[in-house]
Amino acid sequence: MGRQSSLMLFSGSLSLGLMLVALLPAQAEIQSRLASQNPTLPGHTVFQVTFEPPGEGKPDNTVGGASRDSGQCLQDAIASQQTITPLMPTTNRGLTLVERPTFFVYVPQTSAQKAFFSLKDKDESYYYQATLPMPETSGIVSFKLPADAPALEIGKSYQWSFVTICGERLAVDDPRVEGQIQRIELNTEFSSQLKNLSPLERAAVYGADGIWYDTVATLAELRRSQPNDLTLAATWANLLKSVGLDAIATKPLLQ
Repeated sequence: MGRQSSLMLFSGSLSLGLMLVALLPAQAEIQSRLASQNPTLPGHTVFQVTFEPPGEGKPDNTVGGASRDSGQCLQDAIASQQTITPLMPTTNRGLTLVERPTFFVYVPQTSAQKAFFSLKDKDESYYYQATLPMPETSGIVSFKLPADAPALEIGKSYQWSFVTICGERLAVDDPRVEGQIQRIELNTEFSSQLKNLSPLERAAVYGADGIWYDTVATLAELRRSQPNDLTLAATWANLLKSVGLDAIATKPLLQ
């Protein structure tokens, strides 16, 4: 139900070869390679936005990210069988290009009013925390690091946590999910070519190059701006299914 936590910090920074992502194909090649008929929506063409883990991000024997307990507040366990789930690949690790990325978590119906978010590096020289309001309905929530949060450093790994505050105060046994993130750097030519692509094309390229956080954030922004677009909804669901998140692939993406 949840995704059992057996987290491992990145074993050092990724190699320079991974940090300098391969050059982007021409735009016409991207469209030809990624566009195909959507089997769930006959007659509609959909970009196949899937995720390919980078070399050191191939799935291991851990199942990423879920709470170490039932994944629910005790008072909610009878009413719902669903658990809090991070939108992460099975390795529970991901890459980003941006200084202040966005994090996504599925939250089931809960009586909890607040959540606690934290982000830190291995030696805790970087530490950020915030208290967030919980949604009134179940769905996928997001949290973008604000402008006053320290920027992530290129090549450095961080661990984030999202904790449901079941009572009046944060407690050690509150349900939590966790994940790993590392910011990488692009070469100049790759960055220049990305600017010429549409948001959907960029999402497809990010996914193909293993840049998880930016893939999800780009596609989520599109979905929120066009909530009635069935093609985008199918593309979103296919992305989540490509990393084993079938159980929440069709859950609502909350504003």
